[in-house]
Amino acid sequence: MRLLTACMAAALTGSALTTPPTFASEAPQAAVAEPSARQMALTRRYIELTMTDQFEDAMVEMITDLAAMDSNVRDLPEADRRFLADLTAELTTDMIPRMLEEMIPIYARTFSEAELEAMIAFYDSEMGRSILSKTMEVMPEANRAALSVVPQMLEKMAGRLCEHYGCTADELQELKRELRGETSRGPAPK
Repeated sequence: MRLLTACMAAALTGSALTTPPTFASEAPQAAVAEPSARQMALTRRYIELTMTDQFEDAMVEMITDLAAMDSNVRDLPEADRRFLADLTAELTTDMIPRMLEEMIPIYARTFSEAELEAMIAFYDSEMGRSILSKTMEVMPEANRAALSVVPQMLEKMAGRLCEHYGCTADELQELKRELRGETSRGPAPK
């Protein structure tokens, strides 16, 4: 279940990274409740431009990295880890087109035609393609960098939870192990 959650988080992270920045000098128009056919078409073009094969490759790499951090996966035999990696790649490849199709009406309702046209003009330019390519290229490494701080956050979380709920030292250690995804070592000897 944690692997599935990690897969979805990685996918969502990727889609968030491709949204272009807004500029203070540009006043966005109010979003329309139901998108027009033109907004749907423009959104489809925007997604075609931004969700490239590189996006799919970056998602597979990030999901594989997340799985490698899971002690349940790490402790599996090599053949099982390879099977899971291949299965993840296959399912991600299958999932992304459907996920993107589901995103189209959401983006179309959120962005005005003018905003969609501006995003398309940017990502269809040489500069936009270069920025997008570099964003996709760096995404897995940036994700690993972001995830590298998670263990420290979990340590702090365990400490704060135990402060709040009054854990014993043994309970604190057990909580830290659980937050790291390590299997329970059973009750501490008395």
